[in-house]
Amino acid sequence: MGNPPGQGRALFVGIAARGHGGIQAFNRRVAAALASLSVPADVVMRADEGDWRFARRALRLLPASDLLLIGHVNLLPLAALHRLVRPRGRRILFAHGIEVWGDPTYRAVRRWEPALLFRTISQVAVVSGYSRDRMAAAFGLPHARFTIFPNAVDLPPDAPRARGTRQRLVLAVSRLGAAEGAKNLDALIRALPLIPGARLMIVGEGPLRDSLRRLAETLGVAGRVDLPGALDPAALAHAFAVASVFALPSSKEGFGIVYLEAWAAGLPVVGSCHGAAGEVIRDGIDGFTIDPADIAALAERLRRLLDDPALAQAMAAAGRARVAQHYSAPAFVANLRALIGA
Repeated sequence: MGNPPGQGRALFVGIAARGHGGIQAFNRRVAAALASLSVPADVVMRADEGDWRFARRALRLLPASDLLLIGHVNLLPLAALHRLVRPRGRRILFAHGIEVWGDPTYRAVRRWEPALLFRTISQVAVVSGYSRDRMAAAFGLPHARFTIFPNAVDLPPDAPRARGTRQRLVLAVSRLGAAEGAKNLDALIRALPLIPGARLMIVGEGPLRDSLRRLAETLGVAGRVDLPGALDPAALAHAFAVASVFALPSSKEGFGIVYLEAWAAGLPVVGSCHGAAGEVIRDGIDGFTIDPADIAALAERLRRLLDDPALAQAMAAAGRARVAQHYSAPAFVANLRALIGA
């Protein structure tokens, strides 16, 4: 479906690479990986350049690009233009999660997108099997058109701090938007009365923050629940350094990069058995996966990790090793090399 791999110039178009956010960080990582592979490439980001300059640059560069990398499904029309000017070129779409699930509460599939995607995109690089299955069903795309392309984190060179320096603290990090109920952060607060002496910190900003605070007050654990809002990088790094367990029992993770960040910081993790978390977390090896509706099971897993520092440390070490092998910056570069044939 196009030129042989590794030939010609690449153009990477995306929504944004500046600022905070998972997609922005992913786009920066793709751009850096292209440079490390010595792939001749142009990078054009819509929000970073402004709509008019983005459109002008993208249209000017399309005819000279044998490979078009599209960072978001919203930019799919560029694939149609690229097919017109470079019919033998290759076009790869990066897919992250809920934006391609066909969920009408977030982003419904537009009527013209399935046909356009099928006719123009050579491969969809998707972060997990869960997101692949959701996208395949939503867009009517065969599984053969997908490649699993996981996200990555930077692994600190120094070893995590000893478990004995950590507090009896469960840490969660998440957006707290009104549509984020499936993150099941309320389950952590409901589990807290079953975990004597434990504290919970939920980092994030949004409308759910107030409702979580009210729930903690209702259950009589407000004194053990910290809702600091969004934290700057230094404060967030400190939270990871003093916590003993990371927990996010989300049912809607398209991948779950926060679990990688927790492992990199030396923490075991607890996640949901629903969504993509079960692909990332190996239950009983580098963390636990539970049904977030089962509050007793969630509390029991958290208690085990808080009460048994040796178990927590072993799981954290297994998770860190997994990051180094599969989800580190070098692994990301290797995956990109395989994807584009560089």
